[in-house]
Amino acid sequence: MAVAAAVMATAALALAPGAPPRAAGRRPAVLVTSPSATTSTVPAPAVRWAGAVEHLFFHPLVIRPELAFTRDRLAQGFRNFFLTAGEFRAVLAQLDRNGWTLVDIHRAVAGEVRVPPGRRPFVLSVDDVNYYDYSRTRGLGWRLVLDPAGDVKVESRDDRGVRLTDDDIVPIIDEFVSRHPQFSADGAKGVLAVTAYQGLLGERLDDRRSQDRAGSVERATAMARRLQATGWVFADHSYGHIDFARAPLAVARRDIERWQRVAEPIVGPTDLFVYPFGAAPPPSSPLVAMLRDHGYTVICDIDVVPRFIRAQGVVIMSRRHIDGLALRQEARPLAPFFDVASVEDRAARSAGLPRAASAGRVDRRP
Repeated sequence: MAVAAAVMATAALALAPGAPPRAAGRRPAVLVTSPSATTSTVPAPAVRWAGAVEHLFFHPLVIRPELAFTRDRLAQGFRNFFLTAGEFRAVLAQLDRNGWTLVDIHRAVAGEVRVPPGRRPFVLSVDDVNYYDYSRTRGLGWRLVLDPAGDVKVESRDDRGVRLTDDDIVPIIDEFVSRHPQFSADGAKGVLAVTAYQGLLGERLDDRRSQDRAGSVERATAMARRLQATGWVFADHSYGHIDFARAPLAVARRDIERWQRVAEPIVGPTDLFVYPFGAAPPPSSPLVAMLRDHGYTVICDIDVVPRFIRAQGVVIMSRRHIDGLALRQEARPLAPFFDVASVEDRAARSAGLPRAASAGRVDRRP
């Protein structure tokens, strides 16, 4: 359900011939969740969890709602598929109060989850941590950067100038876990699912003639290493954000191999794959076998319940989407996590709409 093409059509991509696939089942080179300046080292007692593990996913956050939630077609996509920074902070506070704790996705699929007594585990993921061109001018971040202390911030560029803030998921989670150590088991933060057709983490890598390309590669690589060292892991979200439920096998294979050529040198190998749009082929599909043969053993789709399916040597894990659509349509299923009515910033979401729409008549359309 990621939004680069859900909000505006993605141009057709000319995919280059592929490299040989990796060995099946290869694990990521980096699965570190070591303490850092932004992660508390205070240990908490933990007990084994034997139940289902929830998985909630988000997109990068709207920092300036007045730029995102206007009256055009693109604005409706922002309303549907994004949260504001304020809404995400409210979600996080209620998740903590309701006893939820972040856990590592690999521990979840292996059945090795341990959480503080009385708390429940969940995996968090963020799709499209690329900062696409279409969103940069609409009140979202420009790129992730490291501040002088080595902490991750989001850079914004707009009519107010260039500035670094904490108003995106990575810096918000980092800071929250540092103050609430019970919110993270074993230093886990979340999964960052990235495409590669417009660079990585906000750095543009595709223009080899750019005088700053070497700098972009260096900054993206340093950022990836910092994220991995502080509890984040990366997932392949396809190179071109294509629909794996419809793509021919050969097209999907070329896309995967292109992602591995472009993204792996920067973020490292990963055994995690997240379907774009949540569009999943059947578990018995040859595309699932192809993903397995290229080293992906944990695959994520979308559902409204926690679900694991084991098929063809992989684990398929469902995720709940947490976005504007969920706030409007799924208040009851989301009640164990947070209270939708107290999270949703209706004033910000309706500010750019005509009066009738702000009252709900238009904004409730799917």
